[in-house]
Amino acid sequence: MPAAKELADRYRKAGGAADVYGIRSAKDREGVLVLTVWTHRKTYYKNFDDVATGMASFLTREGVRLHQGYLLNLYGSDGTRLHSYDTTPVHNP
Repeated sequence: MPAAKELADRYRKAGGAADVYGIRSAKDREGVLVLTVWTHRKTYYKNFDDVATGMASFLTREGVRLHQGYLLNLYGSDGTRLHSYDTTPVHNP
């Protein structure tokens, strides 16, 4: 997970959420971009839309292409999925 940690370090340095410690982007079998984020938080973000928008902006600056939508899964400190966010055209026509 070194690459995920390095990406999270850059995200935090760019002003992202201080509790994020891992970000991985990969495509699933259908070619959909899946973003997996690990955080030290134990509970959900009250303003998750702001977190998701900021993360998307950061990743775009990093060269990650989000123009076809993506799935974002954010996991808490105990491994519980805190948020799931789907911007793919299939689910957001």
